[in-house]
Amino acid sequence: MSKKIALIFDFDITMSPYYQQKKLIEHWNIDESEFWKRCTKKVTDEEYDLEHGYIKVITEYMAENHLKLSNSDLFNLGRSISLYDGLSRRESQKSIFDDVLNIVYKEAYSDLNIELECYCISGGLTEMINGAIESHNLTSFFKKIYACRLNENSDGDIAFPKETVGHTIKTQKIYQIAKGLDKDVNEVVDDYEIPFENMIFVGDGLTDIPAFSLVQKMGGVSLAVYRESKNSDGSINQEKTLKSYEAGYELAIKSSRAEQLLPADYSEGKPLKMAMLYHVEKICKQIGHKNTTSFSEK
Repeated sequence: MSKKIALIFDFDITMSPYYQQKKLIEHWNIDESEFWKRCTKKVTDEEYDLEHGYIKVITEYMAENHLKLSNSDLFNLGRSISLYDGLSRRESQKSIFDDVLNIVYKEAYSDLNIELECYCISGGLTEMINGAIESHNLTSFFKKIYACRLNENSDGDIAFPKETVGHTIKTQKIYQIAKGLDKDVNEVVDDYEIPFENMIFVGDGLTDIPAFSLVQKMGGVSLAVYRESKNSDGSINQEKTLKSYEAGYELAIKSSRAEQLLPADYSEGKPLKMAMLYHVEKICKQIGHKNTTSFSEK
């Protein structure tokens, strides 16, 4: 019987309030709208998938403007990525990850030896995500980052994708987590190392739909989040936020792909944090109940 819990996150708009390419755009001082227009054209006119499309555009900018970019550069750019409130552990801040661990380590569950593992599955760039996770002192929580990995050429510049993570690959990675990282993803197993009912998946957009559906269908919990747009004075822009909410509702709730749709704020007392703490506690109780039942049957 498994005593492991998996918290699985998308990254852009789920953990961070903007797309990570924004940091590269700022670094190169190029026009953001033009960058995304070119990415869109790759997908719509040239039949690239989303991930290969934006990576191709990055390499085109490098070639056209004689720009340098290594995996180390991406890592360092990732270090400047901001996260939503309640996630970072910089400067000894308390994070939702600390609160979740406190639940797992409660005296009531101490005899169960429950383990908590965190994963990130993203269509973004592995090195940028690694940089962000390290910068916010979260490395110790994350067992594995699944995202797009890039090869470097003889000059040390990124040149070609080693691996990309899109819609359906996210579900493959979830199966990998369920079966165990030491298993072949296509291997038939008698028992999951982390059963789906012990999983919580948090995502926001189109590329998360298959993952939402899989986890929810298999007995786990899928939580959809949306970004609250802010005005210059820090207040919420209701019109823009409503559009984000409507898009999330159509994608995740109306179609029953996720259990809840919540604003992406992990700080004290906010609905997303309350939902995550509730579901982690619920899973701990389920593990305890199964352990007691299994013991009594012996």
